[in-house]
Amino acid sequence: MAGETVFTVARLNEYAASILSNDIRLKSVRVSGEISGFKRHSSGHLYFNLKDPAAVISCVMFRSNALRLGVEPRDGMRVIVQGSVGIYPRDGKYQLYVNGMKPDGEGELYRQFLELKAKLESAGFFSEERKRPIPLLPRTIGVVTSETGAAIRDIVTVTRRRFPTMNILLAPCQVQGPGAPKEIAAAIKALQRFPECDVMIVGRGGGSYEDLYCFNDESVAMAIASSKIPVVSAVGHETDFTIADFVADRRAPTPSAAAELCCPVYEELLESVISAERELQRTAEASVAASWSDLERLRGSAAMSNPHHAVALLGERLGALVSAAESTARSALSGAAERLEGKKGKLLALSPREVLLRGYSIITDEKGNIINSVSALKPEEKVGINMADGSASAQITEVLEVR
Repeated sequence: MAGETVFTVARLNEYAASILSNDIRLKSVRVSGEISGFKRHSSGHLYFNLKDPAAVISCVMFRSNALRLGVEPRDGMRVIVQGSVGIYPRDGKYQLYVNGMKPDGEGELYRQFLELKAKLESAGFFSEERKRPIPLLPRTIGVVTSETGAAIRDIVTVTRRRFPTMNILLAPCQVQGPGAPKEIAAAIKALQRFPECDVMIVGRGGGSYEDLYCFNDESVAMAIASSKIPVVSAVGHETDFTIADFVADRRAPTPSAAAELCCPVYEELLESVISAERELQRTAEASVAASWSDLERLRGSAAMSNPHHAVALLGERLGALVSAAESTARSALSGAAERLEGKKGKLLALSPREVLLRGYSIITDEKGNIINSVSALKPEEKVGINMADGSASAQITEVLEVR
């Protein structure tokens, strides 16, 4: 250790900054990437991150350069910036000092977001018809978020204030970084094993566009869509929208707002119950009073003072009804008998015997088949003649057809 150089922190940062500033390749570089976390300071300086799918770098553009910009930077914009790489000695922060910027088309992450949004929307995942209501009084509120983040603290604080004894079940997971989508989807599925969990909050606090991007993952969207438990999405701040927001049954702008949406106020519920109990008691008392009044009126009626008289009156009414029913039945039977005799006479008049009695006869061939046309007869053929009082045999001598 003897003789070795010992740096102070400030000296180390200054030394590293000097190395970068003396590298001619880093004095003027052009870098492409997507803007996120954009902030315009009151001083006029611009602060933002430049990112691609693999990495991110902090950037600063001082007011003098920002005034010359021909574009309005915004999150999600893909740009090509020009500047120098350096280290801010006070904080030891490695960053890109930007002095120029131009658009480089739409950001890749934003393009992916729009593609997935269009795909899920066309498949009906955002349809209002599939949205489920949030229960008025859940037994347990499930929460899918980081166990160390501000979101769970806000949810617990709001819930305990509104309903001190409400159950909260946390399914912890990452809510930022490459592995976050898989953990979020797994946590949503894990809560399905708890039947007492009646509603679920999925989300995190605010952050940059890339911080929230794990909630734009298709696996997270599918887990929310297939959840048996109603889901409230609470990702970021009021102006941030993710795919999870569109798929969920309800969207809350912040985790605190989600807690208010899922958890009723205990005192308000208690007052509602007490009010309903009072109304029920008033209704019951009014019903009993009305019934008692009816009973008193019946006790003073003639029927109750002389029940035998009332029974006799009812007997007379019953007898009159029986007599009327018997008379109606006899009249109906008589009319039916007359109609039946009339129809019987008509049927008899049409019977073969009645026809024969009027002088007609039936001719049959040797096999007994009825002959109803002269075209079926042949000379010398034997036939039978059937009349009302008997039958006879005959032989055809001549056949004459009427033309």
